[in-house]
This record gives sequence, C-alpha cells and structure tokens, in this order.
Amino acid sequence: MGSSLSVLASIAILRSSFNEFVPQELRSYLLEFSRRFSSEHTVVVKESHEGSTNHLFNALVTYLGSNASCTSSASGPRRLTVGKNESMKVLTYGLDRNSEIVDDFHGVPMKWAYYTDFNSALHYELRWYELRFHKRYIDMVKNKYLPYILEMAKKIKDQNRVVKFFTTRGGRDGWSSKGINLDHPMTFKTLAMDGDLKQKVVEDLNSFIRGKEYYKKIGKVWKRGYLLYGPPGTGKSSLIAAMANFLNFDIYNLNLSAVNSDSSLEYLLLHMSNRSILVLEDIDCSIMLQNRQAGDHQPDNNNQISRPQVTLSGLLNAIDGLLSCCGDERIIIFTTNYKDRIDPALLRAGRMDMHIYLSYCTFSTFKQLAANYLDLWEHDLFSCVEELIKEVEVSPADVAGELMKNTDPMTSLEGLIKFLEIKQKSEAKSLESPPLGLQGHEIKSELDSNSLNEKDKHQLRKSCKNPDSGDSTFQNQKEVKSPAAYSTSLKEKEYTIKAEFQPILEAILSKHGDIAANCSLHSLQCRSSFLEIVCGIVHTLQATEIKNLQLLELKSMLSSIRDLESVELEVGWLRQKLNKIIQAMLPVEQCDTLQEFKSENIQDIKEMGRKAEACNADTLTLPKDTETIPSTDAKLRCFSHKSLVDGLL
Repeated sequence: MGSSLSVLASIAILRSSFNEFVPQELRSYLLEFSRRFSSEHTVVVKESHEGSTNHLFNALVTYLGSNASCTSSASGPRRLTVGKNESMKVLTYGLDRNSEIVDDFHGVPMKWAYYTDFNSALHYELRWYELRFHKRYIDMVKNKYLPYILEMAKKIKDQNRVVKFFTTRGGRDGWSSKGINLDHPMTFKTLAMDGDLKQKVVEDLNSFIRGKEYYKKIGKVWKRGYLLYGPPGTGKSSLIAAMANFLNFDIYNLNLSAVNSDSSLEYLLLHMSNRSILVLEDIDCSIMLQNRQAGDHQPDNNNQISRPQVTLSGLLNAIDGLLSCCGDERIIIFTTNYKDRIDPALLRAGRMDMHIYLSYCTFSTFKQLAANYLDLWEHDLFSCVEELIKEVEVSPADVAGELMKNTDPMTSLEGLIKFLEIKQKSEAKSLESPPLGLQGHEIKSELDSNSLNEKDKHQLRKSCKNPDSGDSTFQNQKEVKSPAAYSTSLKEKEYTIKAEFQPILEAILSKHGDIAANCSLHSLQCRSSFLEIVCGIVHTLQATEIKNLQLLELKSMLSSIRDLESVELEVGWLRQKLNKIIQAMLPVEQCDTLQEFKSENIQDIKEMGRKAEACNADTLTLPKDTETIPSTDAKLRCFSHKSLVDGLL
C-alpha cells in the first residue's frame, strides 16, 4: 500500500515539474505530434466562434446534460451540475469541468470531455468541449452526428420549456415583456370533446409538427390556421389550451380593438417567437371588419368618434402575405360563435385550413366529463342522461357546472338529470302554440300590443320612415301604424347589413321599433350581425312555401332566435310566428311516420301470406285497411293562401 502511494506521489511531482519547466507551446507541439501516430481524431467545440456565440456549444450543454442524467453510474460521469430556471419545467443537468462521457451513435463510441481554464489577464473563463472518435468516422461526425446533436437539443428544449402567455399592450408598445406562465391544466386527455373529432385534431397537429421538410418542398410557409366555431360554452378556449400544452407552444392573445393601425399589427406579428399560437377570439365582434359580400355601403360614423383601426386588407396581408413568412412553426386560431358573420376571405384554405365545429353536449362528451369529474365510466343513470341530452341543447360547460356541485356520483347525476328535465320543459313550453281562442286579428293585436308596451319602456328609440320600396309584403298600411316617436331611420342607426336585407330591416324597425336597442352587447357590429340573422330568417320565410320547409330547418331558426333573446334582442314576435308554423307542421310529420310504419307492416303481412300459400297452409286473412289516417291539409290551410311573414311586418 505504501509503495503504491509513493509511486502516485512521484508521478504527480513529475507531472507538475513537466508543466512548470516545459513551455505551453512545446507541450502542445508534443501532444499534436503524438496524435499523428494515433487512430483517434479530435474535434474542439469552443464557447464562442468567430467572435459570436457558438450555437453548437449551447446545444452540447443541453444534449450531453440530458444524456448524463439518463446514463448509469458505471459509464456516466462522476460529477454533474444540476439546476433549474424559470423558463424550464424540469431540472437541467450538465457536465462538471474535466468530466468525460461516452455517447453511442449508431454503434460508434463518441468520447466527450468538458474543460475550463481561467484567463487571468482577461479575467475570463474559457470553456470548451473535446470530441474524440476513430478517424474513419470523420465524415459521419460532420454530416450526421453534429447536425443530430443540434436537432435533438432543440427538441429537448422545446419539450421542457414553460409555455408562456402574452397579451397586447397596444400598438407600438408590443407584447407584454416577459409574458406569464401558462399553467392551464387542460390536455387532450381531459378535454371533453367528441372522440373522433379530437383524434382528427391531434393527428392534424402531429402532421403539422413533422411537416417542416414537406412545407419547404411545396414552397409554403410553415404555419397552419384553425377556425373554432360553435355556441358559447362548448370548449373553444379549452381546446386552445390543450393545443398549447400538447405542442408546448407559447400563446399570443391578440385583441384587435387595442391595435390602432395595420402597421401596428405588422409590428406585433414580427415580434412573435417561433413555435407559437396567435389567437384572435370572437373575431366577428372585436372590431368593424367590413364583410365585402355585404355590399359597397359604408357606415355613417357621425355619432361615433372616429379612430384608426385595423382593416380587413391589413389583417389578410398579416396572416397570409409576405409578412407571414417571417417566422416558422406558427399556428393561427380564430374563434367565433357565428361563422357566417366572418368575411369568406378570412376563412379560405391557406388562412383557416381546418374548421372545427364545437357543438352542444353529446352523450360521448358527457361520458368524458363524468370520467373527469366523478371518476365514473358506467352508471345506471347514464341511460336517462343519454335520452335527455338528445332532447335538449346544453353546453358542456353547463353539464360540467352541474357535475361539480357534488362529489357524490349519485347525487351529482340526479342533480344533472333534474337540470336537464327543467331545461327540456322550458324548451317544450317555448314550442307551445297560442291559445285556441286567439285567432286571426286577435293574435296580431296581441303582438302589436306587446310590441307597443316594450316601446313604451324605452323612450330613447327613434322613428323609422316607411320603406319606399315597391314590395307589398313590407308595406301593409294597416300594420305599419307605429307612432312617429317610435320610428327610426336605418341610416341614422348606422346598422350595416347586406343590401338585400335593407328593405326587410326597415320594415322590421317600422313595425317593432329598434329591436336591438337594449342588446347586452354594445358593439354596433355585433348588433348589425344579430339583425342580419333576423332579416335572414324573415327572408327565408318570405321566399319559401310551407310545403317546402323542413321541420329541422324551422327548429334551427327557433334555436337562433333563442340565442338572440339571450342577449336581449326583442324578437319574441318572430319566435311566436315560428312556434305557430312548427305546431302546424308537427302533425304532418307524425302522419308521414305513421303512414310509413303502416305500409311496412302491411307488406310484412302480405309476405307471410304468400309464404303460407306456397306451403299449402291455411291462407292468412289479411286485415282490412279500414282505418285511414286523417288528412292534415287543414292544419296547413291557414298558411297556404298567404305569405309566412304575414302579420310580422
């Protein structure tokens, strides 16, 4: 033992003496000369390269640190550094000075060593990596191994970095400086969404992430657009959070109303990072983007303070013009409750590549919510919930709210069923027809009376001139008798709708006053969009005969009217008219179903008779078709000789 220690001490003394008396230049020459007879080749990677940061050095810090944390103690380095910063989710590891590690690449050992030296003259620490490998693999190292390290280091950083959320500070002020950590827990595993649609979205995202070379091959910018649309509370924001967590992309939430010019918008997009998601929520309501299909008319802004804002042309150029090529791996997401209010130019392929409709809660969505909130996959009450969900329109957010009220599965499900039953009764009540004694002019009188009472409540409404159009449908002199105090000019109110709907809107304002005056959304563009929906429904009723209408189409109209009433648009008169038409059509559909059922049964009985005759058996006596289904023409007689909008305008 003592002899071994003395040998080691002698070697240490000789080494220190050699370093002290032999100059550095001579030592380097001797080392280089000895390498000529070695089969190994050495590559040095310094911290700086040609006066700037060496990206390969930074990549090695990440790549070798990750390998060192996963390598067994037998083959790995004995000393590691470890730490964590705000931009990373996990602990990061690295090699300590004078440490070595062996990396295996395609069966070839790559021997890495990390060295540091302090320059006392410059008061600067020099750091570098040395790679040693057999000289026969020099081409593989240059062409494959080093590019592989750069690629893997980028993937490791992207996977481990914290997702950030940025908002606009207005115009040239740019984005919030550091952003905030997005700690949203939503993932595709916990997202309540139709299973097939969810899988389709995940596959599309994976295809986009792996498509760098493909986009380069076809000459397109590496970006993708998604339109999320559907009723409120159906999970549009949750889907965005799940996409950000799945991709580990930062979110840039752009509020167009805070951007005062096209150049400011360009400035914001130029200062977005790669691997990011640009979100424009409720794009149809944020600013006045003129729908070019609505006509050439411009709104009169005499009563509004004019200020610069983003134009439709500027937005189109920003998301799909030359500016869009200033960044890679970017996703653009628009959200809206009403897809038809967005200019088609914004929705075409290349801008919004995938349109995702998020519907009301389905049974599949409910089962995911029950699994998330109650840890339930099956229950006796599921069948009852399934039947109710088919009958009512309820958002996943409403269902989730009911499930959160109690952690006991039975109590929670019973509460949800009660909630759905109440909603079902409410929807059924809205479909009820008017009382039997209320016919003809009495119904019209009640509508006029209710409308007038609503007008009396709001003294600020202006008057609407009688439309000078020659269309007799909108100029029934007996119906257009609103006092001048309640009529208002379309031009004065500045509502911007399609040109073909202007006469309809003027007739509505003449008859019922400003039905959007008390809308809970104060944006003039939103109110114009709502009025355009009303005019579209009236236009459909005016241009269609009742025999050509489908019950499903009428129920869709009625659902839209309920949505408008939820934002306090005064369209009760239109809802009552739709209810009358639906009640008149329900017996027709029921009779058609009974007739079809009866025909099928008679055919079955006749078939059995033919088989019995073939077997020389007693011939079956077929029942006589003595019962006839009553004609339902009388139900529709009141609509057959007049327009469906008669009495509305």
